[in-house]
Amino acid sequence: MYLLQMAPKFLLALIILLIYVKLSGKSQIAPMSQLDQVGSMVIGALVGGALLSPTVSAWEAAGLVAIWAALLILIRFIKSKNSRLRDAIDGEAIQLVKNGKLLTDNFAKANLPVRDFETLVNIQGISSFSQLKQVWYELNGSLTIIKKGEKDIAELIIENGCISQDNLEQLKKDEDWLMQEIHKQGYEKVEDIFCAEWFDNKLIIYPYDKTENKSA
Repeated sequence: MYLLQMAPKFLLALIILLIYVKLSGKSQIAPMSQLDQVGSMVIGALVGGALLSPTVSAWEAAGLVAIWAALLILIRFIKSKNSRLRDAIDGEAIQLVKNGKLLTDNFAKANLPVRDFETLVNIQGISSFSQLKQVWYELNGSLTIIKKGEKDIAELIIENGCISQDNLEQLKKDEDWLMQEIHKQGYEKVEDIFCAEWFDNKLIIYPYDKTENKSA
């Protein structure tokens, strides 16, 4: 009898979770930010608590999960449209090495002991800090490393049709410059561009599938 009473709860919770995973994208399988990780943990706690509580009906259990999942999806959508808000919510990658120099204050900011940093660097086949040119400590705890003699990584300037203001400022460029570069390559507006990166002193544009490069 108990199992029969629980079955509708399991079914509704499963349906809500499947919809959530589908809408939120595959990155939820491997969370990239603290918010993703905590959000997924809360969903698990809500599902477990609601399913095991005899005083919570199947619809109430599904409603709790649906409300929290909807909030997470809404936040992810908002973050995808505003790079500064995303950085405010998720935080930013912390640069640990710049032009071969260890930024010691940033190690404290990242709460990363130098011994742990050494281990992460060694795992990537680097035997000495002297080989490092640029290093960033990413939101998921991994390192992005550029060794001496290698080109700097690309800077993403446009994401999902929106300008990444922080990256643009780091390059010491402005929107007028960006629009001129876009027009040179045959595009009318930022919204036509899926993403664009600055690499090797060139702006490389990747348009949406429906948008054709007029200069081609």
